[in-house]
Amino acid sequence: MTRRFALAAALALPLAGLAASWAAAEYSSRQGTVWHVPIAGYDPRDILRGHYVIYTYEWPGLETAPRGAGAGDTLCLEGDAPHLTRAFPRRGQACEAFVTARGGWNDPEGGLATGRLYVPQDRAAALERRLADPALQGMVHIRVREDGHLTPLDIAFRPRTPD
Repeated sequence: MTRRFALAAALALPLAGLAASWAAAEYSSRQGTVWHVPIAGYDPRDILRGHYVIYTYEWPGLETAPRGAGAGDTLCLEGDAPHLTRAFPRRGQACEAFVTARGGWNDPEGGLATGRLYVPQDRAAALERRLADPALQGMVHIRVREDGHLTPLDIAFRPRTPD
């Protein structure tokens, strides 16, 4: 009986650890604040790597990528979430909300210049058409965790306002 119990425990313990690890990762991925960020440009998908939309962030108040000493790869976010009013380089000061580029400013998998949202093939084609429409402004909904990690969630559209 003891041998069977030991064998069952030896098999169950790794499964319990895997389940706990998955639950912690799932919980962590759902934490954070949602922000709506204007976007432009697109690359609809690559059949070999999956269906996705690549876009360029148009951070309000930030015309170009931050440059110079202390610019870093972190932006402070201002506004009343989810409505972003301004983004600016952190440059050492404290921010209530911020995003950080995991792999550098231009990293397509986690940068602050461009982003990638995986979508079903039929939705990618529809998003492609809507992103190309000059009358519509694309808005990516991102979730930002307390550590600055951002996750794209969805893309919505609104009429473009005249400048």
